[in-house]
Amino acid sequence: MGSSSRALVTVIGLALALAPSTLRAGGPGSEAILHACWTPEQLAGTPQDRVIQRRLKPDRTPPPDWAIQSAEAALPTLDPGLRGSIRRVEPRDPEARLVALTFDLCEQASERAGYDAELVTTLRAEGVKATFFAGGKWLRTHPEQAMQLMVDPLFEIGNHGWTHGNLRVIQGEEARAQMLWTQAEYQVLRQGLQERPCAVQAGPEEWRRIPAWPTLFRFPYGVCNQGSLDIAAGLGLAAIQWSLVTGDPDKGRSAQDIARAVRDGVKASRGTIVVAHANGRGWHTAEALPLFVPQLREQGYRFVTVSELLAAGRPAAAEGCYEVRPGDNARYDALFGRGTGG
Repeated sequence: MGSSSRALVTVIGLALALAPSTLRAGGPGSEAILHACWTPEQLAGTPQDRVIQRRLKPDRTPPPDWAIQSAEAALPTLDPGLRGSIRRVEPRDPEARLVALTFDLCEQASERAGYDAELVTTLRAEGVKATFFAGGKWLRTHPEQAMQLMVDPLFEIGNHGWTHGNLRVIQGEEARAQMLWTQAEYQVLRQGLQERPCAVQAGPEEWRRIPAWPTLFRFPYGVCNQGSLDIAAGLGLAAIQWSLVTGDPDKGRSAQDIARAVRDGVKASRGTIVVAHANGRGWHTAEALPLFVPQLREQGYRFVTVSELLAAGRPAAAEGCYEVRPGDNARYDALFGRGTGG
């Protein structure tokens, strides 16, 4: 093990040892299961986890029928107050300054995307809550990391489509499958974890703390239409966009650039949703966290999951999906087509 890997292990080990009572805070997730099922070394991961494998044989195998059938009836139809493309939240508390950091875990059919272990370790070490929008195929190819995120009280998992399909091009039952299969794969992992001795030994009370299903959805490429919004709502999934773009897929964007964008951008809203990446496609994102997290906390900002943000106030939703302004992603249909990569 190299010096950088040992440093990551030390940081995550200290974070888990010092903060379990504060991390739980009565919310979902289980520190007991997290400690019982993975060592600090396993949680810390390695720099190699970031590597993306491309040009693989496309995986088109659906989750098992039992999981798909369970997912179809798992959640009630979405409440009208949560419909549309949610871009930010207006907190009820006039003094609240809330920030929801979100990280996409995209993966197409013919690749195995990465996992930014350093980023996740930094979030844990700093006690920063976050939401990870995971593709169903990413869940399948990264079962251990997915289960770690699933049980960690700091984090929540949202649905990001099966193979990152463009749901403005893909429509109907195929679009529904992109969402439904991801729900089903989450359940496959959850059931598998439930059967592990480490989870059983933690006890039924701890197991009940693990969320049964994702309740949030992020549209791949940030594109949608009314049909795909209706499908998400029918499956009980709130469509979460963003109000602040880090631009971390740009290799030329430095950690200082990302930190500056976040520090300046949160001033426009008291309930900001930030989009970034944790699948090997975010550059310098982990390095940027220490450059803005302490400063924002000093200014009175609090980091929350998207679910906590929604519970804290009134969502501001748009009728369609866009990056910064309406129509700015119209070119994506021609640029990415179906977008699934095979």
